[in-house]
Amino acid sequence: MTIKKSFAAFVLIAFVAAMLISSCKKTTNNQPLEPISLVQPDSVISRHFGGDSFAIEIKFTTDRPINWIMGQLDIDSFIDSTTYMPTYPDTLFRQDLTTLNPRQNLYTYTGTYHVADSLLPFSVLYFKASFQAGSSTFETGQNYPAGIVYQYKEFKVNVR
Repeated sequence: MTIKKSFAAFVLIAFVAAMLISSCKKTTNNQPLEPISLVQPDSVISRHFGGDSFAIEIKFTTDRPINWIMGQLDIDSFIDSTTYMPTYPDTLFRQDLTTLNPRQNLYTYTGTYHVADSLLPFSVLYFKASFQAGSSTFETGQNYPAGIVYQYKEFKVNVR
């Protein structure tokens, strides 16, 4: 009788262990979970050498149709980047999405950026991705809230 009890206890422990292991499995969700999701590079701070190229993939989403998306770039070539002040950033990309029919509230931008060879080591590239969505007027049949929203997200690349 003790063999049956120990076997039952073993089966119960194995079942609980299997449930714990399977519950730890990572679920993948390809939908963005924030207004601007940075897919590539995979962190808000990355490091590249002069002459490198790297992929940029950014997912935009909101509860209103997106009017436009924009990516800007600013270069800080001073060694002391703690006193960085943004100046007039260059536009890396800008896409008007009001011509899409039907209007979309989900958009993915993909591109590539080439780090210039002429940048000094320890320079910093500041990227800013932003979008505007919505409408300031409310029209008949409109299935989203009135109002314009604006979001942005910044990430940087340290040049080595």
